[in-house]
Amino acid sequence: MLHELRTPRIERHEDVTRLAFASPAGRLVGYSASAYLVARGTGAQTRSVLVDTGFARAGDALLRAVEAAHGGRAPREALVGAILTHAHEDHAGNVARLARLGVPLAMGAATRAAVADVAPIALYRRVTWGAMEPLRGDVAPFDPAPLVLLATPGHSADHHVVWDAERETLFGGDLFLGVKVRIAHRYEDPHALARSLRMAAALRPRRLFDAHRGLVADPVPALEAKAGWIEDTIAAVERLLDAGWPARRIRDHVLGREELTGIVSCGEYSRTNLVRAVRRARLAG
Repeated sequence: MLHELRTPRIERHEDVTRLAFASPAGRLVGYSASAYLVARGTGAQTRSVLVDTGFARAGDALLRAVEAAHGGRAPREALVGAILTHAHEDHAGNVARLARLGVPLAMGAATRAAVADVAPIALYRRVTWGAMEPLRGDVAPFDPAPLVLLATPGHSADHHVVWDAERETLFGGDLFLGVKVRIAHRYEDPHALARSLRMAAALRPRRLFDAHRGLVADPVPALEAKAGWIEDTIAAVERLLDAGWPARRIRDHVLGREELTGIVSCGEYSRTNLVRAVRRARLAG
């Protein structure tokens, strides 16, 4: 196994440790996915809450990193529990493995249903992240308080962020990703995403940990800027829809021509999908 799957990139931010994993294919296109350890307690017996679980191909590296961060203790002793922001395989890829080890789990009801009945994924996702094992049977429940899961749909219907009010810290999953993200999955809802971003900004987080970008500097203006860009983009697309323009022409005019990701994913993750999502909402009234 290549080095990047043996050892994640580790960043320490006071009580939070970022574990950033990248597969060989992911590194080629600049994609990594992070899990976060949130420390509980102090000293040699500190335990952690794990936010997201990384992708399946990084499972061994995740467990080794958890053990190393806790003096060699096994994950069941090192972790108070794990939280999932949503069911995508780069976030929930090792949830079944953690459950077998006895780690308590917290997630939204829709996420629980999705990780129990894992849908097939496209080839580019299997190459980048690996297929996710379904979560079967009962799991030990986990109350993550004082951390709380807050519903933030848009990127996916089941998407949540993890909010730590005491430390003014937001674990954003895939809520942010960047201000001008011009590509979308087929099922994304840009209207809901803009509302979720406004809600998250209203929390006034001091720190935002993004699942792919890591620590986001000055998070409130960043969240507000992304919400504003999405709202402006929706308005621009709607004006051209009303003028009778086809989706691809609107895409080229508002977002630019399709990029490599859209081609490699056979349109599953593309700029055209953002236009189609706005059109779908327009038709739904």
